[in-house]
Amino acid sequence: MSTESSPSEFGDDFPKHDLRLPEELREELSREIGEIVPDETLRDRLKGCQRVVSVGDVVTMTLLQRNIEPDVAVFDYKTQRLEDRNAKEKIAGMSGDLIKVQNPQGMITRELWRVMRDAVQGQGRVKIEVAGEEDLAALVAIACSQDGTCVIYGLPGRGLMLVPVDDTTRAFATSAIRRMKR
Repeated sequence: MSTESSPSEFGDDFPKHDLRLPEELREELSREIGEIVPDETLRDRLKGCQRVVSVGDVVTMTLLQRNIEPDVAVFDYKTQRLEDRNAKEKIAGMSGDLIKVQNPQGMITRELWRVMRDAVQGQGRVKIEVAGEEDLAALVAIACSQDGTCVIYGLPGRGLMLVPVDDTTRAFATSAIRRMKR
């Protein structure tokens, strides 16, 4: 696969409608598709990553505390649905273009899809502030990123999930997205 082309099997016009997470897919998405890693090993674990994508405030804050600035950071300034002022201050200090999107809970809107796709396939540093919920942005990042990208998101009560993007993880994300309700 050429690193110059989009790895995603989704065309530029996908999705035609916002996507909603069906109940039957929730349990499947809570399973480990990468590896749970202790935050103190993050720097070593990310050495081989071409790009780093963080999804969630706690994940992004953890990276910043380790002096690791993600290439793409997705956040909503909330931790378990409660506003996190500390996160707002720290994330605001990160470099990169800030893009704001609307994305309701349990959904992937067309707007979030487009912004995520462009951010992970681009070269610059991007901060994506979500009004609503950012959790499902990890699926888009995995589905649309080049091989060698590392996507990190949190599993509440379990830790940081590190997903190196490759054909296997991309196929999992793509399959889940295809099963979402239109």
